[in-house]
Amino acid sequence: MATKSTSSPIAQSPTAELNGNVASGVMSYLGFTVLLLQVGIVPQLPAIGRQLHLSVGDVSWVLTAELLAGAVALAVFSRLADLFGKRRIMAVCLAVALAGALLGAVTKDVTVLLIARALMGAQAPMLALPEALASDTMRPDKARFTITTIHAGNSVGVAGGLLLGALVGAGGRDYHLYFWVAVATLALGLLALLMVRESPYRATGRIDVSGAVLLAIGLVGVLLGTSKGPTWGWASPQVLLLIIGGLGVLVVWVTVQHRVASPLVDLALLRRTATRTPIIVVFLIAFGIYGAISAVARFSQTNPAVAGYGFGYTPTDGWLFAVPVAIGGLAAAALLQPLGKRIGFAGAAAVSVVCCTIAYFTLAIAHSTFEPMMLSLAIYALGNTMGLAASQVIVARSVPPSQSGVALGLTAIVYAVGNSLGTTAVGVFFASNTAAGGTFPAPSAYTLSFVVCGACTLVATLFAWQAHRTGTDAAAPSPVKQ
Repeated sequence: MATKSTSSPIAQSPTAELNGNVASGVMSYLGFTVLLLQVGIVPQLPAIGRQLHLSVGDVSWVLTAELLAGAVALAVFSRLADLFGKRRIMAVCLAVALAGALLGAVTKDVTVLLIARALMGAQAPMLALPEALASDTMRPDKARFTITTIHAGNSVGVAGGLLLGALVGAGGRDYHLYFWVAVATLALGLLALLMVRESPYRATGRIDVSGAVLLAIGLVGVLLGTSKGPTWGWASPQVLLLIIGGLGVLVVWVTVQHRVASPLVDLALLRRTATRTPIIVVFLIAFGIYGAISAVARFSQTNPAVAGYGFGYTPTDGWLFAVPVAIGGLAAAALLQPLGKRIGFAGAAAVSVVCCTIAYFTLAIAHSTFEPMMLSLAIYALGNTMGLAASQVIVARSVPPSQSGVALGLTAIVYAVGNSLGTTAVGVFFASNTAAGGTFPAPSAYTLSFVVCGACTLVATLFAWQAHRTGTDAAAPSPVKQ
């Protein structure tokens, strides 16, 4: 077996603080844009289907293409960022995504549109690399604040995406307007990145090409299989082959990572409680995110005159849900730092997932009433934002700067897989429990979905509380001086 290079979880030699308030604002903006553009495309799918004469199944590839490309980009670019510089690779990611947005803005060809969306998946590493760069180049308190505001930007980005979708979709506007907004958004982010300084830390070794290929194939298989299950059928040979084959490839990938000298992902990170526990918490939080949100969206858009429940909203009415999500995210940014200082960031993560649990169980009981639904969304956004930010703070402080990109990239990959599996579970609940002649999910399917999502965050509470009790978030010192 090859002897692979490992790094101690102790921070490297301290340097002067390289980035300050301006950089913090830029990174928070990048956190905002990645969710703005991911969510903003969803309300455009019906218009894309109409204008390009696509079926519902075919138009879903517009979303799937970015999902798959983003998962691969997270795995590969996170390692490249540790090797060649986080700011440099962030610029590459934004440039590739910008090229995709430009391509989408000028094409009316379906194949070219899918290529454009795949290129926009290069923006996915913005879910990890800004946090890693902040951890490398800022004082501990400033880094924690920046990571928190990045996640608050994510929540505001979700709200902004709902608003963007409503504005572009209003009056039957051409969906190309979304791509022009994406062009402006990404170009501004690329220019703003000039005001951020590079991390001085570099990992040693090389890029593990075989590991990258295996991880890409495995992730694409699992994510494609779970995303297409509702339309192709969960028992269809294609879906079973994709999911089982993808899982098999991932098992091979794990074996390869243990044997190569310079692995794509140092799986030793998962043997450390300080990184393993918050990553588990991230997975359990992520499981409920899109599952619950898709359930809320579907319920609210169901016609009560036909199904006997729902609010009868149009897709453009989704802007209503932007308000509580934005409020919850901003409240999290204000609360996490003082809460983390008082009870530790593992303790703050425990509090946050309790908030998520309360929100999901409230939705299970009272999702048919508008006011409790809106309040639950605000509480969910508060808990979700705090939980993900606190978990990434713990992970970032528990690894050396030369591994921060891979560690946070792994967290983001787990987040993406959790999202996919949660959405899959909700899809199964809806498909197997129908009403009104099989056209609509039965009301009990919504209740079950929210209860399962709440159960996941309840389990996450136990992990986070155990980490708090054992002092897991007493992580390594910062690489920068106070």
